[in-house]
Amino acid sequence: MLFSKVFKRVFTVATLALISLTAMAQGAKPAFWKVEHQGTTSYMLGSVHIGASQWYPLSPEIMNGFANTKQLVVELDATNATTAMAMQQQMMLPKGKTLKSELTAATYQKLSAHMASMGMPIQVVEPYKPWAAATVVSVLPFLKAQLAPQYGVDAQFIARAKQKNMPLIELETAQFQIDMLEKTFSDEKMLIEIIDLPAQEALKLITLWEQGKMDGIEQLMAEQMSAEQMEDMLIKRNQNWIPKLGKLFNDKKSTFVVVGAAHMIGEYGVPTLLTKAGYKVTRIQ
Repeated sequence: MLFSKVFKRVFTVATLALISLTAMAQGAKPAFWKVEHQGTTSYMLGSVHIGASQWYPLSPEIMNGFANTKQLVVELDATNATTAMAMQQQMMLPKGKTLKSELTAATYQKLSAHMASMGMPIQVVEPYKPWAAATVVSVLPFLKAQLAPQYGVDAQFIARAKQKNMPLIELETAQFQIDMLEKTFSDEKMLIEIIDLPAQEALKLITLWEQGKMDGIEQLMAEQMSAEQMEDMLIKRNQNWIPKLGKLFNDKKSTFVVVGAAHMIGEYGVPTLLTKAGYKVTRIQ
């Protein structure tokens, strides 16, 4: 059965915003790079933000790279209690309003049925703004598959960094990511399309990530994302990160970078942009 391109685009946006995807099996070999500059070696790992406990530890190449670095860089530390609370507050509707009052009757009924099919009551998202409810709906298939955010790659490395009192640096703020999510999911039509999208569409990207096939991920993104989505969610953000990463690499302190795998692809991916900026970037896994 063929599904519309817009459905595919919606799914890609949802998984990138919340939280990029995860592999379904142990022994994943995701793409991994080293960055050499002025005698210092740093590392970059393409991340998925939801996962399974049995994946860990990741490959020796990745874990040794982490052990030999002095600081961790992530998009955002969503495990921070203050950050999580701030994001949660902005997801909530004003007092006296409910999701049912914000959606058409048909959409609300469709959402209720969908959540029931996923084993989750509609009350879970009832206090949420429509865009926030949409982000929750987008990850339900992964939760149903026994995957969890605490086993996402970034969350695991954040926990390890905190255990060893390793400096943790965020490339973005919680407010930036909230604004991005709200812009992406503000249309009720987007919610409907997320509901209608079959979970198995995720498996293509999951498999490619697991195998470290970045060329495949690049092709998939080109098929599934609109030019505007690519610009807002990947290209602009990558370009904003390069000066920040460059400053860290120039300080000659070995750094371990964990960002979503889709940020590492193609002409405007972080590895390519760093290479153009004069850093020696080599893929080692």
